[in-house]
Amino acid sequence: MPVVTLLEEAAFHGRPFHIGTVYVHGANPIGAETVVRSLSHWKYRVRRAAA
Repeated sequence: MPVVTLLEEAAFHGRPFHIGTVYVHGANPIGAETVVRSLSHWKYRVRRAAA
């Protein structure tokens, strides 16, 4: 989550990181979906990998 927070804060301040696709992989489906929604909200390209 610290990385997600960093990405969100950068986007909030108008300085999003210019990165490719973020792949989210996790054993916690709810946590993984939360990360996907959070980053998608800030227009990062996100894909969820199956755990």
